[in-house]
Amino acid sequence: MFEIRIEGETVYLAGRLDAAESDLANAQIAPLPGPITLDCSRLEYISSAGISVLMVAYKRMIAGGKGFRMVNLMPRVKNVFVYAGLDKLLGIE
Repeated sequence: MFEIRIEGETVYLAGRLDAAESDLANAQIAPLPGPITLDCSRLEYISSAGISVLMVAYKRMIAGGKGFRMVNLMPRVKNVFVYAGLDKLLGIE
């Protein structure tokens, strides 16, 4: 199960962001003007499809001169970004 909640500039992600949920996540994140802070404190899993959604949002924010950061990642989710070499690029805190 995946949940997304938006409060101002903060996007709260919870559950599993995988291929089955990537369209929902993209539909919610794409219209945001930015900057964006993704609170991942309840995100339990992310697949390559989920990473793709976040990369598209990141590229759009950076191209528009807006900020993008990710906070409160669980160790197992953070490791996915570290192993992919995306931790420093995406502003993971």
